[in-house]
Order: sequence, then C-alpha cells, then structure tokens
Amino acid sequence: MCGITCWVKAKGNVHSDDDALFKNMTRSMHHRGPDGEGYYVKGQVALGHTRLAIVDIDNGQQPMKRAEISVTFNGEIYNFVELKEELQSAGFVFQTHCDTEVLLHGWAHWGEGLVNKLRGMFAFVIWDEPVNKLFVARDRFGIKPLYWGITNDGDLLIASELKALKLHPKLNKDLCEQAIEDFFSLGYVIEPKSIFKSVRKLSAGHYMTIDLDNLSGLSEKAYWQLKEHLSSNHENVEKLKIEFETLLSESVKLRMRADVQVGAFLSGGVDSSVIVGNMTKHTEKPVKTSSIGFDLSAYDESFFAERVAKHFNCDHVTTSVSVNDLSLVDKLIDIYDEPFADNSAIPTFILSKATNKYVKVALSGDGADELLFGYRNHQMFLFEDRLRSAIPSFVRKHLLGSLAKYYPDSRFIPKLLRAKTTLEGLSNDKIDGYHNAISISSQTALQSVYSYKFKKMLNNYSSLKVFRKLAKEVNDQESLKQVQYIDFKTYLPGSILTKVDRASMANSLEVRVPFLDHKLVEWGLKLGPKVNLNVRTGKKLMAKTFAKLVPSYILNRKKMGFTSPLDEWFRQIPLETLEARVLSQNILSTSYFDVQGIHNILLEHHQRKKNHGLTIWSLVLFESFLSKQKVGQP
Repeated sequence: MCGITCWVKAKGNVHSDDDALFKNMTRSMHHRGPDGEGYYVKGQVALGHTRLAIVDIDNGQQPMKRAEISVTFNGEIYNFVELKEELQSAGFVFQTHCDTEVLLHGWAHWGEGLVNKLRGMFAFVIWDEPVNKLFVARDRFGIKPLYWGITNDGDLLIASELKALKLHPKLNKDLCEQAIEDFFSLGYVIEPKSIFKSVRKLSAGHYMTIDLDNLSGLSEKAYWQLKEHLSSNHENVEKLKIEFETLLSESVKLRMRADVQVGAFLSGGVDSSVIVGNMTKHTEKPVKTSSIGFDLSAYDESFFAERVAKHFNCDHVTTSVSVNDLSLVDKLIDIYDEPFADNSAIPTFILSKATNKYVKVALSGDGADELLFGYRNHQMFLFEDRLRSAIPSFVRKHLLGSLAKYYPDSRFIPKLLRAKTTLEGLSNDKIDGYHNAISISSQTALQSVYSYKFKKMLNNYSSLKVFRKLAKEVNDQESLKQVQYIDFKTYLPGSILTKVDRASMANSLEVRVPFLDHKLVEWGLKLGPKVNLNVRTGKKLMAKTFAKLVPSYILNRKKMGFTSPLDEWFRQIPLETLEARVLSQNILSTSYFDVQGIHNILLEHHQRKKNHGLTIWSLVLFESFLSKQKVGQP
C-alpha cells in the first residue's frame, strides 16, 4: 500500500524548479508509505511514490521501470503469483518477486486488457514512453483512491489523496456546490466528484488512456460494469452455500499473501467473525485481531469480539475509548481532505492506530452488507415497498405525507410509535423513500439551512437526482436490486471504503477486504434478494453457510452500528458555544447558509423538539474544513 503522484506538463518539461514542489506533494502522503520514497522524472512527466513495504520488502521500490515502461502503483494484486507464471511462460524475465513488476510486463503483453486480468485493489499510473501515453486505472469497487485534475496552466496532476494536489499553486480550488449538497445530505461526496470543481476521482472500474501530446478533453472508460452482473437468481440454497464458502475461503487465502504479518479487525459482528474464522483455516499460527471498546454499553461490542477471539484462539487486543471523545474532529479534515461526516471514522482511526502496533496488514469485513443485504435500511425498504404497493398512490402521497409532516420526531417515545421516517418513506416513491431513509439530514432541514443564493447555485441539483439516475440505469431490475446498485455506486466507495482507506493509511496500516473480491461479488450480485433478506433479518446465506464455523451467539446477534451518540453529545455543549462554532466567519463568508435557519436547527435540537445531531455534525465538520482551506469562495 502506498501513495502515488504524477505530474504531466502541458507545455515544456518538468524542470529542476519544479522538483521541490513535486517532492512536497509526494511527501504529503508519507503516512501512506513510510518505508520508502522514489521519483522518476523525464521530459514532461514526473512520477512519485511513497512505499509501505508488504511484498518483496527489499526489491519493490517504486517508481519501477522496465525497458521504456514505468509505473507508480498503490494497492495489491492478489493473483500476481499466477499472472507472473503466465507472463514467464510468454518469455518475460522478472527481477523481483513483487506484484508491481507484474503490472509492467502485463502492460507490455496485454495492453489495456491488463486490468481485466487483475484480482485486487489498485490505483496506478503506467507511462509508456515509446508511444508517449499514460495508462491510469482504478480497481472495480474504488477500494483504493485516485484523484486527478487539470491546473490553470493545463498540466495534469494525479495523486492518491487530495492533499497532494492541493499543494500545487496553479490548481483552482473553487468549491463544488454539488459536492457540498452531497455532503450535507449524505455525509460524503458522491464519486466521481470531489469537493473542488477542478478535481475528479477516477471512477471505480474505469481507466484513462492519455495521449501526452493532448491533455485536453480527457475521458474515463469503464472496463468493468456492475450492472452487467445484476440479476435475481434463486438457486438451491445448499448449492449456494458450497459456492459461497469456496469463493470466500479463496478470497481470504489470497488476501493473506504478504511478506509481513497479516491480522484482522474483529468487531464481534458476523462479517468480521466470518473473516477471522476463514483466516484460521489458512494458518497454523494464532491470528492477530484488534477491536475497539466504548465506555457506553449500547455502543460496545468488545465483549463479543473477545468471545470470538477466544473461540478461534486469536491473539487479541482491545482498545477502549470514550463515546464522547470527539477531540479528533479537526484531525478528520486532515485525514480526509474534504468534508466527511461518517462519525465512525473516529473509532476506525483509533482502531487502525492500535492495530498498526502489531501488524502492517489487517483484513476487514467491509462490503458484506452491500453484497448480502445486511443493512437495517434494506429490511425497512422491503417492508415499506410491500406496504407501498398495497396503498393507493393518492393516499400515500397526500394523507401519509401530511401525517409525516406533523408526526413527532423523537427518540423519547416508544419505539413502536416512532413512525415518522416510515411515513415519510411511504409517502415517497421507492427510490425517493430510500434516499430519505439513508440521508443524514432531512430535506426539510436542508431547505432551512441552505441560503436562497446557494439554492440558486445548485440549479435544482440534489443527491436524490443521482439516486434516481442510477435506478434508471437498472430499471429492468426489481426494486431491491436497484437499491443494491445504488449502494455499490455511492455509499460503498464514497463512504465505507473512503473511511477505511484514509483512517487506516493515516496510520500506515493496509486494510484488505475479502468480501470485495470481484469474483465473489460477481457471484453475489446474481443472487435474488430473497436468498439473503426478509423484513426481520439480512445476510441469511451468510448465517446458513458458516453456521458450523462461527458461534450461533454471533450469527444470531442483531447488527450494531459502529458509531457514537452525537445527538446527546451536542446537547451537552452550551447552545451559545455551539452556535459560535457553527456560525463562524468561515461559514458566514460562503453565503451558502441561512443564519436563522441554522439557529432554528440548533434551538430545536437543544430543546429536544427534534434530533438534528447529524446535521449539526456536518456543519461542525464543514466549518472545520473551511478553516483549514484557502479556497476560492463565490
């Protein structure tokens, strides 16, 4: 795992005067690769690299060059051993035992077809000097990040993290209004947008072939399409269990390939327990596992993690933190570079920091919920979709919509009476209802917070429109498969994988995700929702497949969120203090927000009339982001 940079001059060559700037850009990602640093500069191209040494420790330095082809690469190619053998049989001679060299010879042999051969997580830049072209690619699910942008001088910049690009003085740093809307509605920026208009994220499963004689009009091309694998097969469960166990076991085994010790995150939930259980099949040594414990029982899973660790004879460590410890708020901006409101990023950062003391690589259970319908929102969607189909449209939109508007929004009334979100969901169309359910702020709250000027800037854009567009791309699929498609295209890369990559790499820890092996995902996407989901539970196939491996007290547990109690935390802060932070000059100078609207949100929350914790959290983070940036404002 590493940090990569690339700078291509539109006019002239990279000069010695550019050397300090390019090295500073690369070194800004030292945390991604503290084990080594390298550069290759020739003509109009500069490649940079910071290395976290995992495979072939002594010989894997980058950028790496063979003949007239160079590469800077971040990630892991898990099937590099098999690809190396294939290339050797074709006559290629290898000087190392690392996966990086496979990319170089693979490009020479397969060209653009290289990416279809790769099984792993990756983002890389290959420079083919004889044809004066760059080949830039990212893995199928966006596990590894890659940003690119064009400077005011027309130069092309590429990097693993936005912080590297921001150091270039000629990069325009005007904020993207649509990205701001994404953030305040969902808590993250939907890819391929970034918080800056001038910078994009290379889309997951895409590549760019760039003619260095013409840097204008760059475009991405898909090499893997999620929608091509969506279907709703309902095969024999016993057959599916065998296939699932085989595919996941193979995926875990591949991800244990390393020349350093490999451990795992162990939350005590189903997903991580299944991963750890599979790891024990492929090693005779105790698996090193890490978990995090909270000082409030409602949020603490460490007891279950420790029981699972004991069951599998793991070498386990638990790190305890306070649920009210939000001292790392400002640190989040440094880590993520753009506003990011998933408050589980803080415990993920702390867990990664603790894990790095014992291992360089950790496996995690991320991706299982998206693949196997594991979120509570999936259960609610199924429930609401059944009700929606039974209630006439007029009744849903008008009667239920009115009820939702006036229904109390409170967590202090009995659970059975907390129907506001359900009523709102039923009053909307299915995709609108799902968007409402997973949004961190209601549309009513956002309309109150946004200024009239900002609403005009948005020109009717909303993150909901992205959801609707994605649903239309797979409108031949049933509703839940459309939701699965949306999750894979938005929440998974934009929130889950972004959170884990930045939090772990900020601590020089590589995290691998076996549930996102593309062969496993392609198999899983073909399963009908009924295989995994009913209104009471999700991931049914997981429980059935691994019933003999994982203890029943884990398989039958209700899912716990990896989060912290923001609503109550913000009520403990004096209203005047919170208002001073949220309505700072940084916020007011943007003209994005309505001052009275923000005041009303804060007041309603403090008076316990409504829960606006996540809305306030996003405002706090955005203020912190603005205070750390020197960006163009409207």
